[in-house]
Amino acid sequence: MAKPHASKGWKIGYAQGDITPKKGQTLMTGFGRERYAEGTLAPLRAQAVALRDTKGKTALLITADILGFDRRSVEFLRRTLAARHKIDPQAVMLAASHTHWGPPTLFRVTAAVGALDPWYVVGLERRLAALADEAIKSLAPGAASYGFINAAIGHNRRLPQDDGTIGWGPYPEGFYDNHTPVLRLSRSARDVDDILLVGHACHPTSSGGINKFTPDYPGSMRDRIESKLGPRSRALFVMGCGADAKVTHLDAKSGQLVFTADPKNSAKRGRALADDVLKHLADKRAQRLDLPASLRCKVVSGNLTMTKARSPAEIEAMAMRPDNGGHEVWWARQMLAFPDARRKHYYEAQSWVLGNALTVLALEGEVCSPLGPLARGLARTPHAMTIAYANEVQGYIPTKRIVLEGGYEGESSHRAYFKPAPFTTRVEAEFKTIVRRAVK
Repeated sequence: MAKPHASKGWKIGYAQGDITPKKGQTLMTGFGRERYAEGTLAPLRAQAVALRDTKGKTALLITADILGFDRRSVEFLRRTLAARHKIDPQAVMLAASHTHWGPPTLFRVTAAVGALDPWYVVGLERRLAALADEAIKSLAPGAASYGFINAAIGHNRRLPQDDGTIGWGPYPEGFYDNHTPVLRLSRSARDVDDILLVGHACHPTSSGGINKFTPDYPGSMRDRIESKLGPRSRALFVMGCGADAKVTHLDAKSGQLVFTADPKNSAKRGRALADDVLKHLADKRAQRLDLPASLRCKVVSGNLTMTKARSPAEIEAMAMRPDNGGHEVWWARQMLAFPDARRKHYYEAQSWVLGNALTVLALEGEVCSPLGPLARGLARTPHAMTIAYANEVQGYIPTKRIVLEGGYEGESSHRAYFKPAPFTTRVEAEFKTIVRRAVK
C-alpha cells in the first residue's frame, strides 16, 4: 500500500502526549489482585487525529493507553469539544488500548480490580482535550487510504473442558478475528506527515507479573512501525473485537503453545504484528482504497438485557466468605453497599463513513471475537473496520453461544464490572439491532 499523495481534499491534524501517571499517583488496574505501580517500563501514550472533509465537517479520534473510558469522561470530552470547536458529539470517538498495566479510569469496576482514581482522571480529561485542540490547530491538507491484512499474534482463550465447562488456555480451534485494518493518513506538514492507524483484536494482557506501567504489545507495535517509516511517521493502535483472545507464543523449552506473560515476548509479538503491517505497506500488489474527503458520523443507543440479579441473601453469603480476598467477594460487598437490581444495560454504537467507501464502527465494551465479522457484515459500504473498547468500556459483550456455554466472558465477568447479573441469550440479537441502526 503505497503512501497516498497529500492532495485528496482532506485536512488532517495530529497531536500526541505522555499520560503516564506520576510516581505514587495511582494504583494499577486490569486484574483482580492488589497492584501498586513500581515504575514505568514504557510510557503510556495518548493520540488525537482530526479529520475535516471538503464541506468542513470535522471528526476527532482520540486514543489512549488505558483500560477503558468511563461514560462521564466521554460525555465531558464531547461537550468540551462541542463548546470549543463546534464539533458534533457524534464526530468524537474515543478508543482505549485496554492495556492491563495502566491507571484506573472506570467508575463501574470493583475496587479489587482497580477502582477509578478521580485525580488522575481529571488530569487525563484535560490532557486529552488539549491534544484535541492541538490536532485541530494543526490541520493540514492530506489524503487517506485504507487496506487490511489477516494477521494473528494470539489465539482464542476459551478452552473447553472435559466436564463441559469453559476454562482458560490457548484454543486454536476457537474463533479469532484476524481482520487487521490499516488506515493511512498522509499530510503536507513539516512535523508529522505519515500517520498509520492499525487495529488488531487481541487482549493486551501479555506483560506478565510486572507492576510497571506499559502499553503492552501495542506500544512495541507502534515503536517498530515508527522506527521503520522514519521520524516524521506516527502509528496508532485500536483494539478490535478480541475480548476472548490472548497473545500466545511457542514455548522454547516445551514446544507448547502458551499465553505470553512477560515483557520480552510481549514486545516480540508486537513487533511481529508491526512487521506484517510493514510488509503489506511495501507490497505494490496489495489492495489500496483511496478515500474521498467526505464524512458522515452517527451515534445510536439501545439496551442489552441482563438476567435477574441474585437475591440479597445470596449476595451476602458471597460477601462473607471465609476467604475474603478476590474481586468477586468485593463485588458482593459493593453490591450490598450500593444495591443494583436493573435489568437493562445502556449501550452505544458509533459509525463514521469515510468517502462513502469505509465504515468505521466504534463498539463499546469488551466485544467478543465473533461479533467483529458480524458487525462489519452489517455495514453498507464496500469496506468496514471495527474498533471495540471504544467510548465507554463497562463489561463484556458476548454472543448467544458464549452466554449458553458460560465461563468468564459469558457469566462471571459481570462481577468485575460491577453489574448485577450476566446478559441474557438475547444479547447478540440486541447488539445486532443497535449496530444495524448505526450503519443505516
